[in-house]
Amino acid sequence: MSYNFGRSVTQQSRGAHSATVIFLHGLGDTGNGWAPVGQQLNIPHVKFIFPTAPTRPVSLNGGMPMPAWFDLAQLDQLLKGEQDGPGVAASIAHIEGLVQQEVAAGIPADRIVVGGFSQGGHVALKLLLGTKQRLAGCIACSTWLEFAANSSTQQKVQPSAASLRIPVFIGHGTLDQLIPSNMANNSEQTLQRLGYSSVKRRMYSGMQHASCPEELGDIRRFILDAVPDTPPPSKSSTEIDDMSVKELRQYLTSRGVSTTGMLEKGEYVSAARALL
Repeated sequence: MSYNFGRSVTQQSRGAHSATVIFLHGLGDTGNGWAPVGQQLNIPHVKFIFPTAPTRPVSLNGGMPMPAWFDLAQLDQLLKGEQDGPGVAASIAHIEGLVQQEVAAGIPADRIVVGGFSQGGHVALKLLLGTKQRLAGCIACSTWLEFAANSSTQQKVQPSAASLRIPVFIGHGTLDQLIPSNMANNSEQTLQRLGYSSVKRRMYSGMQHASCPEELGDIRRFILDAVPDTPPPSKSSTEIDDMSVKELRQYLTSRGVSTTGMLEKGEYVSAARALL
C-alpha cells in the first residue's frame, strides 16, 4: 500500500541554524496543529519541522478517513500488539527521510531531535528503537509502547549501540482519558530494560490528553540540553582545505551560511575561508 503524506510545516531558525527538531502530531491532527509550539519554544538556533500524516481510513473512527500515522482499532488494545505494522513502518521511513534531508543539508544526525504527541509519539519511539544513527534526542508526549507489558516481545528488540545513547523525554498527564498515565511508566521501564540509560519521565498533575505550559518548558530545556547553541570552533585555512564536501557543508550550515547552489568543493572552501 502506498501512503501520501501531507505537507510538512517548516519553521526556519531565527538565528544561525545549527539543529533541527522534527515533531509528529497526534491522530486526526496535522502539522499545522503543532506549529505554534515551535514559536512558543522560541529557540533561535533550531529549525522546526512539523510533518503531516497521510489521510486514511481509521478503524477507531468507524473507517472514516482522517490524518493518521497508522491505523488504530481499539485504544484498550494498545499494549497487546502492533495495530498496523505496515503503516508504522511507512511513517518511520517518511520521518527517516526527513532526517536524511537535514543531514544532506549539513545538520549532523546528533543535532536532530525527533519527537511526537500521542500517535506521533509512538512513531517517534519506534523510530528510536530501530535507528542506527546517534540522534540528539527523542521526545514522547502522551504516548505508549505497544509491547511495554510483553517481556517476550521486548527480548526480540535489539536497539543499536548508537540508539542506546539517545536521551529520551517522556511527558504525560495524570488525567489522560485516552492514553492512561501508567503507560508513561511502562514505556520508561521498557526503555530502561532495553538499555537506554538517559530516560527522563515527567508527569503533569491534572493534565489530560494534551500539553501544558509546564510540559513545554520541560521540552524546551530538554532540547537545549540535547542541542545547545554552541557553534563549532573556527577552522584554520589548512583545516578547511582538508575537509570533505560533507564536512564543509555541515560547518557552513552550523555557522548560519547557506550552501544552496554550491556544487564544487572550491565554492565551499571559499565560503568557509570568508569566515576566517
